[in-house]
Amino acid sequence: MSETNHKPLTPVKPSGLELIYLYPCPFCGREVPIIAPVRPAMARCDACRQNFPIVPVDERSVRYVKIMLGGGKAAIDPDFL
Repeated sequence: MSETNHKPLTPVKPSGLELIYLYPCPFCGREVPIIAPVRPAMARCDACRQNFPIVPVDERSVRYVKIMLGGGKAAIDPDFL
C-alpha cells in the first residue's frame, strides 16, 4: 500500500447563489424543487413523473436577495474563515 502525502484541501468559498423554490405536486404531494422560475412554466414531478403548471416568482425579489447576500459571499460564516 503506497502512502501519498497530500496537503489538506483549503475549503472552497461559494462562487454564486441560487434560490430554490418548492412546489407541491398536485398529483402526489411531493415538493418539487425549482430554481427561481421567473416565467410561467411546466414542472415535472421527479416522483410520479406528472407535469403541472407553476406560478412564477418575482424576478426583482430574487435579484434583491442575491444582491443582499453578495451572490453568496455574505452568507459565509465569518467564524469559519
